Amino acid sequence: MRPKLVGERRRRNLIIRYWLFILLLACGCLFPADVYAEDKILRIAFDKALPPFSSLDSNGEMVGFNIELIRAIAQHNGWELEYVPLDWEDAVTALRTGEVDVLLGMKYTNRYDQVFDFSESFFTMSEVLLVPSYDQEIFTLNQLSEKVVAVQRAHTSMDLLESVRRVKMVVSFSQQEALENLLRGRADAFIGNRWTAEYLLRKENRWDDFTMRSGLINPTDYAFAVREGHSELLDSLNEGLNQLYRDGTYTRLYSKYFEPYSPHLTDWWRKVVAGLLIALAVGVISIATFYTWNKRLQAEVKRQTAALADVLAFQRKVLDHTESSILSLDMDGHITLVNQVAKRMLAVSDESLGWHIVSVLPQLPWETAVQNRHRQYEGEFLWDQESQQIYHYYMAPFINSTHEQVGWIVTLQDRTEQKRMQARLIAQEKMRALGQLVAGIAHELRNPLTAIKTFVELLPKKIDDSRFRTQMLRYVPEEMERMNRILEDLLDYSRTKPLQTHKTSVDELVYSVLGLFTRRMESERIQVCISIPDHLTIDVDRGRVKQVLINLVLNAMESMVASSEKRLNIQAGEGNGEAWLSVKDTGEGMGEEQLRNLFEPFYTSKSQGIGLGLYVSQKIMREHSARMEVSSEVRAGTTFTLRFEQEDSDAKLVDCR
Repeated sequence: MRPKLVGERRRRNLIIRYWLFILLLACGCLFPADVYAEDKILRIAFDKALPPFSSLDSNGEMVGFNIELIRAIAQHNGWELEYVPLDWEDAVTALRTGEVDVLLGMKYTNRYDQVFDFSESFFTMSEVLLVPSYDQEIFTLNQLSEKVVAVQRAHTSMDLLESVRRVKMVVSFSQQEALENLLRGRADAFIGNRWTAEYLLRKENRWDDFTMRSGLINPTDYAFAVREGHSELLDSLNEGLNQLYRDGTYTRLYSKYFEPYSPHLTDWWRKVVAGLLIALAVGVISIATFYTWNKRLQAEVKRQTAALADVLAFQRKVLDHTESSILSLDMDGHITLVNQVAKRMLAVSDESLGWHIVSVLPQLPWETAVQNRHRQYEGEFLWDQESQQIYHYYMAPFINSTHEQVGWIVTLQDRTEQKRMQARLIAQEKMRALGQLVAGIAHELRNPLTAIKTFVELLPKKIDDSRFRTQMLRYVPEEMERMNRILEDLLDYSRTKPLQTHKTSVDELVYSVLGLFTRRMESERIQVCISIPDHLTIDVDRGRVKQVLINLVLNAMESMVASSEKRLNIQAGEGNGEAWLSVKDTGEGMGEEQLRNLFEPFYTSKSQGIGLGLYVSQKIMREHSARMEVSSEVRAGTTFTLRFEQEDSDAKLVDCR
């Protein structure tokens, strides 16, 4: 019986061991081994320009308080580290996307706590307000209004400045670059890391040139950061920190990096350590300290909340008292904010919040804006057919601090009175032009009519005088022709003929005009120099543009009557999507007053002119969607340039005669 009992006992032991093995396997599946085993390579990101916490020296070696802390922890846990030096904003992004495992040093904030997990705090980080020693204006953050402040991009110092009105920020990628902006005089003040600022200023021997104001601003816990949910890695980091506290490594590193720059802080820290040792012994001081600190935080939160409420109230008051209607929309076009002016103009109330903008302002180009969300849109529309109210709208995408579009801003302005005033001004201008036109006609027609009247009155007395008859037959037709020419110019001034455009060779057009004045140019010894591209053509009404050229050439010859050097330069070319033709003379030129009134109807400096030639020429150019430019200098000549829309060409022809 004994061997049989022993055999059964052995079988039971084997069965128990088998089920224990199965249970251990199941536990291994439910609770996997540590993800960050000893042979795991940890990728460590750090701010490469934040001495004395983390930086790269002149040899590219990684140095700093944070660097030595993580090295000591890695040695304790048997980790292998791979360092990734980055700018601060890039380091945060790398941790968020999983490109690195640990970020060396991050201030604890509610915003970061939502996406990252933090180790136990190993430092109390705070900002400082730094100004030049001679500055007697800036002592607090509120006195930074209208000042230029150097800050680091994506740093908590930018959040501090949001409550300061009209502050101007010079944003840099690192604390070192922001401090350099202050050193070079590009900023009035600097807000950033207190220890980094002192380290860099002492290194540059500039510490005595600047003063720290407002004490230590916004003291906050400073710790290692990992991606949310990596609790095992976080536990290992905390265990490593505690080991550094116990073996004195932390105190040694702190003294190494911070005692040379902040001896008074070191003394304070030693006193705090002594107080904590006593508190640990009696257990009372720690509780009192925690209670006091909690009260201070509550008071600071209350103060900051009140300040934020004041800022929001001020912004709302500004919105409600501006002359423009202002609405904000979300990305789907639903109304999120309406100021008081918009409520009055659009006859809506607070109940309109949440409505779609099309239901309130169907005139806005919302469908077009949805297709292209990165444009700005503006225009005018008729709001009320009965009252003829005209509104001008402006719609632009709303971009947040991270340069992401989060909605739209719409502003409206009532342009009704402005439009009415413009209409009245246009009517007044038309009446003024009509008055000038009537005065010009009366003046120009009076001279030939006076001459004809004189001959008619003398006709009964001198009808038999052959010399009188000869003069009458000569001058009366001339004066009649002069009146006819005035009427023809007036008709060209007032009427609009349909354009008959076609491709016209510029050199052929110029030579056809110059051919009309060949004899006069030879008799007055005018030198003509022509420089025109060989195959340059323009799409114009040939007859009207020829009329413009004739007028410009005539004006040029008349201006050179008294000149010692008579030279007429005609050049043409093309480029930048346009063709140009210039007529330049060496005549007497014009002053500023003549240039201002040059294209006014009936304005002329000629004894025989009526002042409609250049006005008609400009009118012809506008009909061609072209423009006429003029430049002149007294006793140096005048240049008229005609510009037409045209494609480029390279071939040229040069002719001087």
